[in-house]
Amino acid sequence: MTETIKILIADDNEMMRLVMKRLFTKYLNSPSIAETKDLPDTINYLKEETIDFLLLDINMPRGDSNPATVREILAIQPGIKICMFSGNDKALLEQDYLNAGAIGFVQKDENMSDSLQQVINSVLN
Repeated sequence: MTETIKILIADDNEMMRLVMKRLFTKYLNSPSIAETKDLPDTINYLKEETIDFLLLDINMPRGDSNPATVREILAIQPGIKICMFSGNDKALLEQDYLNAGAIGFVQKDENMSDSLQQVINSVLN
């Protein structure tokens, strides 16, 4: 991509946002990265700003993300790429989120760097 990609990291954990921000910076050329801490702030942000890629935590304060959330976000921004991000079991949840329109699912574990890189390589580069 020649233009700057606009990314939103929606996660309530500050350390996790920092880690993911560094990974995006490592894998992409000068991304523009914004952050939100809960679901209502994320939805409000998406109503105001056009984003290319959303890394969306499932369990957050003031509302958990579910497949209906993915559909709601896609109704707001049809062109956005949504990747779910969670400590929950990927094997149990991934297909429901993909069916709703998410393009990937990164589980918070020791392999999340590799998983994020695969998502980035498949849809962003």
